[in-house]
Order: sequence, then C-alpha cells, then structure tokens
Amino acid sequence: MELYNDMHEKVCVLHGIKSICIESTLKTGDKEITFNFRKTNRYAKQIKEEAYIRTDKDEFVIKQVEPDGDWFKCTGTLNVEEMEGKQFPTGFETVEKTAEECCRAAVEGTGWNVTRCDVTKKRTVRIEQNCSGWEVVQQVITIYRCEIAFDSINKGIAIYEKFGEDRGAYFIERLNLKRLQIQSNTYDFCTRLIPVGKDNLMLNIDGKNYVENYQYSKKVKTMTWKDERYTTVESLQEDAEAKLEELSKPYRSYTADVINLAEQSEEYKEVFTIGLGDTVLLISKSTGIRESHRIVKFYEYPQTKEKNKVELANTRLSFEEVQKTEQELS
Repeated sequence: MELYNDMHEKVCVLHGIKSICIESTLKTGDKEITFNFRKTNRYAKQIKEEAYIRTDKDEFVIKQVEPDGDWFKCTGTLNVEEMEGKQFPTGFETVEKTAEECCRAAVEGTGWNVTRCDVTKKRTVRIEQNCSGWEVVQQVITIYRCEIAFDSINKGIAIYEKFGEDRGAYFIERLNLKRLQIQSNTYDFCTRLIPVGKDNLMLNIDGKNYVENYQYSKKVKTMTWKDERYTTVESLQEDAEAKLEELSKPYRSYTADVINLAEQSEEYKEVFTIGLGDTVLLISKSTGIRESHRIVKFYEYPQTKEKNKVELANTRLSFEEVQKTEQELS
C-alpha cells in the first residue's frame, strides 16, 4: 500500500502495518479500509486524516485515526471526493433518461466518467434539495434498480443490471464454511403493493390498482408505495413488480466465515473463486439450509486470507428503502 499526503503527493510505500481489512458493499458500490500501525512507525505522523491510501485496486481517504494501545487504528473511505465536491445547491433533475445519461450529468467536470452501462430503461431522477454528484449516483442505484462498481484510481463508473456471476461456487460445512450466523425476518413483508405515481397515477390491471406476489404465503398483506417521479403506467408497474418480488418473501441474510479454497489450490480456482455480487449455493446440514444467495458484502483480509468472510442475502431493498423515495419528495 502507498501513502499520499493531503495534497496527493506520494510519501512512501507503507510497511509494518497489520490487520488490513477491505469491506466492499454491493448495495452502494462503496468500500472501506481499516488497518493498524505502530505508534513508532517511521511515517506515523503522516498517516493522518485526509491523507490518501492506495492499494493495487483502489484509493481511500483516511477519515479516522484512533489509538489502540501501542498501535493506531486507521479507517479510510473510498476516494470519491470529486463526486462529493460536485454540488447542486438547488437540487438535481433528469427526466426520462437512461442511468448512463443521468450519471454523466451528475459527474460532469469531475474527472469521473461512465465506462460501461448495460441498463437501458429510462427513469426520472429528482432531488429537490441541495445534493452532491455522489448522492445523485446513489439515487441512480435505487431508482434504476442497478448495481455500480467504482474504479477509484481511474475514476470509472460501471453500471450493471446485476453485478457478479454464478460460477457454481458453494459453501458447505466441513469443506469451506467455518461458521454461519443467520438473520431472518418478515418486518417488511407484503404480498400486495399499490403503486402511486405523479398526479395520483395508478394501475388498472383488469380493474385492479395493485400488483400481487404470493411466492411465499397466500396471506394478503397490502402496502402502498408512492413515487411522483413516475409518469407512465408501464414504468410504474414494471418497478412495482420488481420491488414486490423482493418484499413478498422473508428477508434472510447470513454472515459466513469461509475458507478461500481458490487461494489454496489451482484446481479449486474455477469453481471456488468468489467475488462481490456473485451467487453462491449455501449448504448447512446443521441448520437445514440449502439455498442460493448473493454476496452482498465482502470482507477481504489481504494479509490473512483465512479470515475472509462474506455476507449473503436474498434481497436488496427493505420496504423502508422502497418508501424512502416518497419521503424524499414530501
């Protein structure tokens, strides 16, 4: 890892650091780095807030340095300063544009650029209060139901319908699954969703103003989702059905401590190489689980890969997050 000062001038290649962890989050595309260094480290005084840390893949801004015995613990966030610095004091709006067009408008003049986009649908992004380019791009993720990977070194934004792969990887006890923590609930559960768009635009599907999904339960539980950015019935129905696909089943997430077999042997690389967004089969005889889930968080320990762990989930959005768009407009 390389250290740069707050003026982005290279200081050194860092040595004598430990406990490096890089946390990657699918929902936002964001990353965070933490590591420890001794108080006696030659460059200890220069490892400070607002300096930069660069790995072989990403660049981070140091945001916190706190003492921990004879060591300091350092925390850095992904360097998206140019996007954060692009301000829209009176708000931001793009009407019926693609995700690429919206992102380009949000980051124009920052040095960031859209390098790929396989999302073709058009939507409206409207933020009525002051916001930054970074906040607009985060809205793009929610509104277009897409996923974004940020290249913080080359300042690239890659927009995907779905990031990651299904390589056939699986986690199973006594092979590569060391420990499993389970969370499951239906706090945001519903089977019938009434979507409402601009000027009280509503659906009319054979006389019904709602969409239904009974994949998990035949129980009728109704919720309303309002977003005034929708001006066409087609887009309103399409996104309501996609949201209900997730809300109509229990939310389940798992934190799994795994053995990275791909790092241990060439013969395992093809099947057991895993990354953020990948779909994996989770098999646990002790809990009776045999389900496919996506990796929504990845905790990578470059120095001690045996400590790597992942967070798996079967959905991206809670109903609270679905409703957030309505709250932003009120």
